[in-house]
Amino acid sequence: MRRRIIGLVLLAAGLVLVMPRVAGKMAPEMRARCAAACERMLANMPESFPPNRMMADLKAIKEQTTRILDLVDRPTQDRGTQSRDPKVDQSP
Repeated sequence: MRRRIIGLVLLAAGLVLVMPRVAGKMAPEMRARCAAACERMLANMPESFPPNRMMADLKAIKEQTTRILDLVDRPTQDRGTQSRDPKVDQSP
């Protein structure tokens, strides 16, 4: 009986020491598999499915943001003589 208890304690201690190393090595592969499975699942859903609509909306928002930033970053000569920096336009 004592040998079984000691054996189980040693087995448990060994598992506690080994499992984080094994899990750490397997985590990136498991994460990639999970992401691929989620993408396959979403690809099979109709376009009106809320996550698909959300992803389409996020793409549209990103395109609009990029277009706005391009307009903001254009040189000042396209928008007239006024500079974006208020300190430059102030008269003494």
